[in-house]
Amino acid sequence: MQNSSHGSKGAPRRVYVPANVEMLAHLAAHGEVKPALDVHTVTAWLKGEAPGADVEDLEYTAFADAALSSVALLVNQAPRRVVISVDVPGDLVEDRPGGTAAGFEGIVSLKKVAAIHMDDAVAAVQIAAELDSGEPDLELIESNVLDWYAPEELQELLAALALGRLGSSRPKASTAQNAPANIAVIEPLYWDWKLRVR
Repeated sequence: MQNSSHGSKGAPRRVYVPANVEMLAHLAAHGEVKPALDVHTVTAWLKGEAPGADVEDLEYTAFADAALSSVALLVNQAPRRVVISVDVPGDLVEDRPGGTAAGFEGIVSLKKVAAIHMDDAVAAVQIAAELDSGEPDLELIESNVLDWYAPEELQELLAALALGRLGSSRPKASTAQNAPANIAVIEPLYWDWKLRVR
């Protein structure tokens, strides 16, 4: 089994799980959920394609791929992409060739979830329209930034969705004030993720 994590086979490895609102509800109700698709992670292939790249750049690439993959889970579902960031045993993760996708032979435990990411209401309207068109513009969908939620906010998040109270995106942190000194310019989409996902 190919594994790009460092250390022992079972060392924790961050993966990004494509999901939808229904999967979040299952996670909240049962404390765990099984991925419906391959997860995404920093694979050996990705490291080879970008030697010397900052690890957070690599993590963002995997995260973005998971967000794109989640579109496939929105048929007859709430039109909001969801990504679950979670740490899992590395020996349960098997890299797929040629990308960030990986097989994961396990379940996502709420206790191990680092963050939950979901589209806001503005993005949901746009995504619904794109899905209804029959030929969704994936680049347009990808231009929306997923909001960040702590695992402890999951029940509150689902309640807000059920009541239709989850509106537009939260205010975003100032990139200028929070940017590390060793990085000069990064895309706003990347910074929104970098400041929130840890």
